Amino acid sequence: MRNALSIALLLVLAALLMAACGGSGDGGKPTVPSGAVAVVGDQTITQEQFDRLYDSAVAQGEANGQKAPAAGSAEEKTLKQQVLQALVQNAEIAQEAKAKGIKVDDKKVQDDLKALKLQCCQNKDADFKKYLDQQGLTEAQLIDQFTLRQQAQALYDQITKDVKVTDDEAQKQYDKDKATKFTTARSRKVAHILLDVAPKGKATDADCKKAEEVLKEVEANPKDWKALVKKYSADPGSKDTGGEYTITDDQNWDADFRKASFALANTGDITDPPVKSQFGCHIIKALGPIVAAVEKPFDSVKKQIVDQLLQQKKNDVATKWFEGAQKDYEAKSAY
Repeated sequence: MRNALSIALLLVLAALLMAACGGSGDGGKPTVPSGAVAVVGDQTITQEQFDRLYDSAVAQGEANGQKAPAAGSAEEKTLKQQVLQALVQNAEIAQEAKAKGIKVDDKKVQDDLKALKLQCCQNKDADFKKYLDQQGLTEAQLIDQFTLRQQAQALYDQITKDVKVTDDEAQKQYDKDKATKFTTARSRKVAHILLDVAPKGKATDADCKKAEEVLKEVEANPKDWKALVKKYSADPGSKDTGGEYTITDDQNWDADFRKASFALANTGDITDPPVKSQFGCHIIKALGPIVAAVEKPFDSVKKQIVDQLLQQKKNDVATKWFEGAQKDYEAKSAY
């Protein structure tokens, strides 16, 4: 959908944080002065800021091959709402960072700017100017962007610094996910010949009738397996490699094909009769024994589990905090 830019992207797009004081109306609720679109706490979001960010969003969409939203369209309304919401959140982040005593490292901001210039444009001034024009940005906006990103990260780190994951929590998550995430499914190396006669792409009795005929050739000439695969198999992914696959006991494989492969008792056994699946009819040959499933021990994956749970818990804490902060700003904001 045209310009379906997420709020997260808009937050990074440009942090236009030029502060100004807004007036207060009755009951302490601020009023939006002329030439502005919102007042958030002690910051006024100007029409100019809004227009710049909106134009940047449109320019980025056009740089990605999208059309600008038509005037008065639902797409234009949605994008404008997203732009305003991004600017409001930017202002809230900047004020909360200041309130918590977070300082911006100007050297890191400049380093981020240099890194972008090197990455996008090989540090060439002319190419960098062209890049900025294409994105609808200025260097000052990028500096504001990197400033906001630094403030947001510092806020996140401060808010979540006491979040921990206990050994019991990690163990419970391991027990919950052991079968699906921490167990390597049993496997087996097999080869097959897929028969798929008319109509192509649809499993029919005619496929299995043809497979019965080919099976007789296989039984009569077992050493010619690869040649018969190349001659008859309708599977483009394996016909030139002897029909070979290492099949695993999971949902990535057709259920009938999988069941028949693991049902073969010994290496060298061939399905008789052939096996019908959604793809056609198969002659399956066991090329090796069944390799049993392997369960990864808790200690080998504990760090992975702790890292994932820690990130999840931190995100939950930060989200809850930010939702609370937004509610606090409702009484001192106006749009």
